[in-house]
Amino acid sequence: MSRSPSPKILVLPPSPLFDEIMSAQAIEILESIATVDWNRAGRFLTHDEVAERIRGCTAVLTSWKSPVFDEELMEAADELRIIGHAAGSIKTFIPASVFERGILVTHAASTMAYAVAEWTLTVMLMGLRRAHTVDRAIQAGEAWPDYTAFAPAELSRKRVGVISASHVGRALIKLLQPFNADILVYDPYLSNEDAAELGVRRVCALEELMATSDVITNHAPTTEETNGLLDARLWRVVKDGALFVNTARAAAVDYDALLKELQTGRITAGLDVFPSEPLSLDSPFRNLPNVILSPHVAGRTIECQLRFGETIADEFARFFTGEPLRHQITGDMLLTMA
Repeated sequence: MSRSPSPKILVLPPSPLFDEIMSAQAIEILESIATVDWNRAGRFLTHDEVAERIRGCTAVLTSWKSPVFDEELMEAADELRIIGHAAGSIKTFIPASVFERGILVTHAASTMAYAVAEWTLTVMLMGLRRAHTVDRAIQAGEAWPDYTAFAPAELSRKRVGVISASHVGRALIKLLQPFNADILVYDPYLSNEDAAELGVRRVCALEELMATSDVITNHAPTTEETNGLLDARLWRVVKDGALFVNTARAAAVDYDALLKELQTGRITAGLDVFPSEPLSLDSPFRNLPNVILSPHVAGRTIECQLRFGETIADEFARFFTGEPLRHQITGDMLLTMA
């Protein structure tokens, strides 16, 4: 009796990205379940190169800078049954037509959630305790800053407004529990039952969250519905002394309106994302003493990067052994996900 040929997996990320996201464990899993076609080109493959190499492959592991899976590429993918994205969003390169072909799609975005939530919590603590301000004073040569003049505050028992119960939003909520924070969540898709299970209070009006929270943190996905969600009207109702943290995407925030409020000095912010990146050298955000800036790094940890490859390797192993996927994406999810 002839033996069934081993399934084939195409792995697109080249080095050095490959080395950042593919641990020895992930490599071992993939090689134990299939014949693996590694990208040894030392660069990202072109659309035509992927179309040539994807023929006969059952699975493909994608990551950043993967080509769009358009009709031409899908026609070449004659045996493709599953795509595993070892990174965050799939919306820029996997159109709805892929799902219509019955191809399974899974991703590792949820594995980034803890890293982003941890950074968000770090910025909250820094912003409330004014760690960045006193650090700058010492670095600038001030002999011994009067720390009490910076009005440091604790996170404990503060009201924290979480915009979107996304993967990151939920991970952050768990991290906030030991602080006994009063957590409000604005998310039209969060049920009262889910809110109760998370231990939060669901608010139907974003105005209530913005006007009453001591700390506001944005985790809304970028969709047509959330574009420009935090507009000038909402920034005007934010109470004095509030802290805003954005580690999601910039599209949900009117940054011009936010800048005006920050320039008054009445609120503070921790910003990891911006409408245009990298942030221009002449950006007025760079000169604000009440802002903590970071270069879109909330999810960038050594551990998080390696979880990307391990998560997709595990998903492929589950697929080939007939087990249900843990991180599957459906076509219906495209409208509301990041």
